Amino acid sequence: MTKEILKLSATFLGLYDVVAYLNNPSQNMSEDTKKQLDELLIYMNYILREVTKEYYPLSCEEEIYSNSQCEILFSNFSKNIISIKNVLNDNNVATYNIYPTYIKVGKPNTIYKVSFNYVLDSVKSFDSEVVLPLGLEPFIISYGIASEYATSKLQYDEANMWESKFKNALQSLKFRVIERKFNSRRLK
Repeated sequence: MTKEILKLSATFLGLYDVVAYLNNPSQNMSEDTKKQLDELLIYMNYILREVTKEYYPLSCEEEIYSNSQCEILFSNFSKNIISIKNVLNDNNVATYNIYPTYIKVGKPNTIYKVSFNYVLDSVKSFDSEVVLPLGLEPFIISYGIASEYATSKLQYDEANMWESKFKNALQSLKFRVIERKFNSRRLK
């Protein structure tokens, strides 16, 4: 998926050497192509973080033990946490305080169920796999990448066009991906 997103972004921007390299990675890559590909990866990570923070938060729940100082270290979680939704102990809401590297809870060496929002891990190379949130299409991420890249090259008109497409696509998607609820029905 990463390669597909980067190829699409490069195509939007007219970076045909990047597209050619991504189609055939065995060929030699020029310094310019490498620089452009590295920049696209940086912008891809930025856009993925922006989307999962601002538009489509990713949620997760993990059971994790507190240590002997009543701390749950962020480094013990499997994901990059951006916000804590709640903390439960024996299915009861637990009180907690958040510190830069840990959550302080009330009981030492106890299992807690922590619900949180997270962001995706950084994409390191075009060979890395990225899983987009439900309904988020690669072309939407590519619009955002194209906007950031064009802005960095001082191509403001092009950047505004891609930014507009990016925001409109996200807004359109937001209305389509709505939690489905079923009304309860009475039996007669």
